[in-house]
Amino acid sequence: MPDMYIGLSIENSLINAAVLNDCGDFVWQDSHSLDHDKISNLLEICGALVANAAKAHPNLSQSIAVSAQGGFIGQPSPPDGLKCLAGTDLKANLQASLGRAVALASPGQALALYESRFGAAKDSAVACALYLDNHVFGGVTFGQKLWRGANRIVGAWGHTPLAWPVPHELDGRDCWCGRTGCLDCFLSLGGLETEYHNITQTRLDIKAIAAAANANDLVASSVLQVLDDRIGRTTAMIINMFDPDVIILGGRLAGLDRLYQNVPRKWPGYLLVERNETKLQKANQDVFTLAKGAACLAIDSTI
Repeated sequence: MPDMYIGLSIENSLINAAVLNDCGDFVWQDSHSLDHDKISNLLEICGALVANAAKAHPNLSQSIAVSAQGGFIGQPSPPDGLKCLAGTDLKANLQASLGRAVALASPGQALALYESRFGAAKDSAVACALYLDNHVFGGVTFGQKLWRGANRIVGAWGHTPLAWPVPHELDGRDCWCGRTGCLDCFLSLGGLETEYHNITQTRLDIKAIAAAANANDLVASSVLQVLDDRIGRTTAMIINMFDPDVIILGGRLAGLDRLYQNVPRKWPGYLLVERNETKLQKANQDVFTLAKGAACLAIDSTI
């Protein structure tokens, strides 16, 4: 009987779980909403999901992996996320509560792992993922293995500066991490919505902005063109640094189909090579993608 490995993803008030066997098949998945923004409730639900998975698959590994946006020691947690993760050592809390070894990953890292093994970057030698949602996260895989780095911060691109900024982007806009001018200020959902609001004094979400642009709204079209350019510069920098076979875009901003034509057109002025072979692809996303990526990490953590 193949061994089983569970991954969890903590996505604001929803916790998803997926079980992967060592034959490469996802055999079980489940979700549960948090009742309260308290660490005790989060640990209780994670425990229940793991217990249910173990009941369905008694040979579940003692090692698990979790994708989360916060709860990493030495790194700030988003203020608009779960308050219970702020200043919390999530790994230590989970290990004490579950009695299992726990590995943590950011959404970008979980996305990179899943896509390099099962998705749009399958079998790529080098793959990079850029997760663009409420916040910005990245991940890098070499040979379908997650690369973390000496300081375990590979992919923490949300809090690096925007590449090749133009003068009006050097306005010192504050990031929640305490720095200024971070990618999270420009490439997140909130960053896009703020750009539109600053011009129109009207706050629209990403779907409404995209619909307005499709209806020839000049401001919405301009805001999305600027987003194309900023993602173009960001991904060009990723190509120059990692030279990946493919860059995967995930998160809700990745649902903008215009990006996959417009962004590569921005690259020639920034790349260190004249002939580029890197591809830009949309992630094969569903509600369990990050949990599945975490399950991949659970396998690797036991090897």
